[in-house]
Parts: sequence; structure tokens; C-alpha cells
Amino acid sequence: MRFVWTTALKDWRRHRRNPIEAAIWIGIPLLVGFLIALAFGGQGGHTPQAHVLVADEDNSFLSQLLVGALSQEAAGGFIRAEEVEQDVGRLRMDKGDATAMLVIPEGFSQAVLLEEPVALQLLTNPSQRILPGMVEESLSILADGTFYLHRLMGEDLRTIAQGPPPGATVFGDAAVAALSVRVNQLTQRLGEYLSPPLIQLETSIDEDQEEDDEITFGFLLLPTILFMALLFIAQGLSEDIWQERTRKTLRRVVVSPQHILAFLVGKIMSGAGIVFAVCLVALCVGYAYLSLSVTTLPLALVWATLSGAMLMTGMLTIQLFATSQRAGNILTMAIMFPLMMVGGSFFPFEAMPKWMAAIGTKTPNGWALQHFKGIVLQQTDPGSLGLAFLGLLGVSTVLFLVCAWRLRRGFAQG
Repeated sequence: MRFVWTTALKDWRRHRRNPIEAAIWIGIPLLVGFLIALAFGGQGGHTPQAHVLVADEDNSFLSQLLVGALSQEAAGGFIRAEEVEQDVGRLRMDKGDATAMLVIPEGFSQAVLLEEPVALQLLTNPSQRILPGMVEESLSILADGTFYLHRLMGEDLRTIAQGPPPGATVFGDAAVAALSVRVNQLTQRLGEYLSPPLIQLETSIDEDQEEDDEITFGFLLLPTILFMALLFIAQGLSEDIWQERTRKTLRRVVVSPQHILAFLVGKIMSGAGIVFAVCLVALCVGYAYLSLSVTTLPLALVWATLSGAMLMTGMLTIQLFATSQRAGNILTMAIMFPLMMVGGSFFPFEAMPKWMAAIGTKTPNGWALQHFKGIVLQQTDPGSLGLAFLGLLGVSTVLFLVCAWRLRRGFAQG
């Protein structure tokens, strides 16, 4: 065991003297994850919202209703209206501070009630394409609604616009009662179309879909970035065997009383220690940022470390069968990047086509990534998790024995 620890410490000290190497292993996945998060709108996505400046020169009840209809709540959160003076609004539009500016002219209320032509002036921001169209569509819907309202109550609206009879300040009781009767009759006539609705909607909750909705995009990026970093670390650590061969370290180990297996165990322990340190920092930051339950952190850390050690042993196996260091680097890179793309280490499985995700879950990193998410979300039972750990240790053991056989069969003397 002393020789094993000596070998591991030697490797740790060498890697500590080369911080740029570790920065590349960790920095590239972080940069890629940051770019993916920006492309998909961050942790929870961003709801587009149009900012509309409204210059209300009519200042009437109907103009205020129009401003309210364009408010955030009435427009479903897609539009936010702000009342401003027209000259101030034009200056802000020139600076690009809003999506659009709506000018409600004086006499708007009277024209609407009398069904006379009236023009609403809408200035749009040329630097935006989609949001101004949303504002125009909202105004066209309001215009259509006004048209149909006049088809139903046109005479009453014109009567209201003309005001009380000459010499009176308010409408008479008979006129108010007649208007109320007509409104009630209209409501009854439309009731068969509006209540109950002609279309009935039946809803059911898919439990699997409900669980997926609770998973934020930020959580999906956590295992993606983590296992991308593990692949980079595994590939980088596997190249270290060529340095041992170039410096004749392997040849000295072969002719020494120490067994080659002890040397290999020391290198695996060294790599596992680096993987453990990276996973510890990444998971602590990820759990804190995503507010995950810390009760799953120890098990997730163990699984991620063992997964990284398995990937490193697999990359080391490829290096030992390569004819040169350059060939080993090309081979491991050629295998690593397809594993990233398909195995959920570049894009989350949830963002892939189903057929590709089905293939990706069968890859080594994709299989380990799926179990990692199950551990974090507490969706795995002890029995299946125990079998998964046995499978992970079994694959790592087989790869370790293959590496040991290759070292004894001529690689060290090359």
C-alpha cells in the first residue's frame, strides 16, 4: 500500500504544478454550459413582453379602458402599458426604450360610441420584429370587438354618446329601464352560445409529465456540465500514461520488486482523487444554486466519482492499445465527442429526439448520467441503485484488469 500511495501522491503533485490543465478540463464544460443556458433562456426561460407607451390625449372612460386592456394582466403578461406624454414618449421611442407607442387622439371615445372613423397612431420600434406584431394583433382584436359590439348594441351606444335629452342633465328613468331591459334580453339571447360553452374541455394529469415539469432547465444542465467535465478529465488523465512511458517510469516499475498492479492502482486513485475534488466543488455549487435537497449530496458525490473513475479507466484502456501518443489522443477524442453528443453530456436528453435519447441512455456516460439524476431527484429504489453500483464497479474492474494485462504485455517496455 505504501507504493500505491507514493504513486498517487506523485501524480497529484505533478498535476498540481500544471493548473492550466485542470482549468481547461473544467473551464470548457462551464463555458459550453453557459452558452447553452443563454441559448435556451437561462434557468427558467424568459417570457417575452412588449413595452407599450400610451399617450392618452382623450383622457376619457373608454380610452382608459383601452389602456387597461393593454395592461400586463389583461393581455396575458405579453404587454405592459405605460402612460406618458406624447413628446416624452417620442423621445423615448427615438432612444429605443420601448416596443411601441400608441397615441389615442382627442375625441376617441365619442367616435367609438357613434361608430365614426377614428385613427389610433402606433409607432413601433424597428429594432424589434416579433413584439411589435403582438401589439398590432392585440389592437386589431380590440377593433374587431368594437365592430361586433355595435352590431349588437349600436343604437344604445349612439344614444349614450348623444347624451341626455335637451334640458336634462341625466337620462330619464324610462330610458334607463329600457336600456337595462335590452341588455338583459341580449344577455339571454347570447346565453346559449356563451354559457355553457359549446366546447367542453376535459383535462387529465400525466404523473410523469407533472414530474418533468417540476424539473427546471438549470437542473438539466447540472448533470450535463458535470459529466462533460468528467469526460474531459478522463481523457486528459488517460494521456498521463504516455508521460510515464516517455520518462521510463513504467520500465523501472517492471524491473522493480513492486508489482505493476500496485502502480496502476496508484494512478487510478490519483485520478479518482482529482475527480472527487471537481465533483465536490461542482455539486456543492449546483445544489446551492438550484436549492436541491442536501440529503442526496453524499450519494450523488460517490456516484459521480465512481463514474468518473470508470470513464478514466476506459480512456486509459484505449490509450494502452494505441500505437503512439498521437494515435491515442486521436482515438480518445474521436470516441469522447460522440459520447458527449449522444450521451447527454452536451445536450440534455429532454432536449433530444426520443430515438436519439434512447440510444444515448445506453452509452456509458449516458447510463451513468441517468442514474445520477435519479439519485438527485430521489427517484431510484435501493434495489435498482445497488445493482447499478455493482454494474459500475464491475465494468471498472474489468477495464482495470485489461489495463493491467496490457501493461504486463509489452506496453511498459515500449
